[in-house]
Amino acid sequence: MTVEDWDNINQFSEKVGWKLIFGLNVLLRNHDNRWDYTNAMELIEYTIKRGYHVDWELGNEPNSFRKTTGRELDASILAEDFKTLRGILQSRVELKNCLLAGPDITSSGLDKYYGLGIHPDKYLDAFLRAAPDVTNATTWHQYYIDGKTAVLENFTDPNILDMLIREIEKIKDIVNRYKPGSSIWLGETGSAYGGGAPNLSDAYVAGFMWLDKLGVAAANGLDIVIRQQFYNGHYALLDKHLNPNPDYWLSVIYKRLVGSKVLSAKVTNFDLYSNEVTDNNGCVRVYAHCTAGTDYPVGSITMYALSLCKEHTTKIVLSDDLSKLAVDEYLLTPHGDEALTTKRVDLNGKILKMPSDSTLPDFIPRHLQPGDDILIPPLTFGFFVLVDAGVKIC
Repeated sequence: MTVEDWDNINQFSEKVGWKLIFGLNVLLRNHDNRWDYTNAMELIEYTIKRGYHVDWELGNEPNSFRKTTGRELDASILAEDFKTLRGILQSRVELKNCLLAGPDITSSGLDKYYGLGIHPDKYLDAFLRAAPDVTNATTWHQYYIDGKTAVLENFTDPNILDMLIREIEKIKDIVNRYKPGSSIWLGETGSAYGGGAPNLSDAYVAGFMWLDKLGVAAANGLDIVIRQQFYNGHYALLDKHLNPNPDYWLSVIYKRLVGSKVLSAKVTNFDLYSNEVTDNNGCVRVYAHCTAGTDYPVGSITMYALSLCKEHTTKIVLSDDLSKLAVDEYLLTPHGDEALTTKRVDLNGKILKMPSDSTLPDFIPRHLQPGDDILIPPLTFGFFVLVDAGVKIC
């Protein structure tokens, strides 16, 4: 990386309002196997000189170093390296407010697929045991499937989507042994590892994994989810020509409508003909938050829902006083004949596209009056704003 690269990264991040977190190279080692931070200090000093605000990580997927680099770094040694970096940050007044996150272990649920030398759970446990208080956030990476072997059906399989719930439970259990209640980040994540699955991770169908992941992460108390990645690879938000892939549109609408306060959403499945409670089988997934931004009255609720049902349309019936509210619908559906593998998306029946290189389209909802049916077609997803719900915690 050149000085020009670093300037461009920071200036771009500032212009678009991103917070930049950068991973330093932990594999630069001294003869006694301690981290050689000479190069890191050059970068940090330049960052201070330029007035950039950067948060930091150290290393990437250290439990897999044996496989990826032919080297191995014990978790207890990595913990000492993190203490060194923390000491550097504390030694300068300009750096004291910088966050330090780590250790960025690999996906807890996929070790059996790519033969890692050190199990990520064991590595995380050893790291936190040696340095429980050195990081501001504990980070790990998560993918559902292998991009080389993924098939269309994987992306809407409830059992595969539920893998994340089990992973979060394991990570939280380890973290709570050493730093109870502390911040946990999903530090790198996407649909399929290895660059994503061609014509799947960059298609409409990938939205089921992405939207469900955002809902599961929020419902389980994760503070930050970092998407892999913005550009380059089959799982990128932008294609090689900088055109939006479907997950880009999903992300933009999520950021505009979904606030940080998480609400409890319970789904009870009724058969419309018998009016009896039936097994949902993970077919319909619903999440709820306070509504973000200023476009809606304070106290509004944003509900987002996915239908993994392959044949029938889902009717959502709101309970109690919520059924008396007007609803703004943002239904995202595949555009054209390619169905789930399309790279074009409709919002309420109208294709989403950039009016110009620097202009986003208007995201116009469909206004539903109180009592109107909320319908989700098979294998689609959308957002529903319960306008002026009057929820006090919002």
